[in-house]
Amino acid sequence: MPAFVGPVKLNSIGNSAIFTVGDTFSLSPKSANKTSHGSGAASTGDFIETHNLFNITNFSDLDLFDQSMIINK
Repeated sequence: MPAFVGPVKLNSIGNSAIFTVGDTFSLSPKSANKTSHGSGAASTGDFIETHNLFNITNFSDLDLFDQSMIINK
């Protein structure tokens, strides 16, 4: 069944972003990334106090590929 969508305002969109309005069958990402943050790195607020004795981020990834982007180019 078709979707009826009202007015849409899009100010900006990234190079590898997906913007869809209405019915979709399949969406495939065009990029992938992986990040790691230390203790308290993603804290938000007005008065943040983070007390860490040790701040070590161990990042080990045992598999070779998380999400292949070969077909999606």
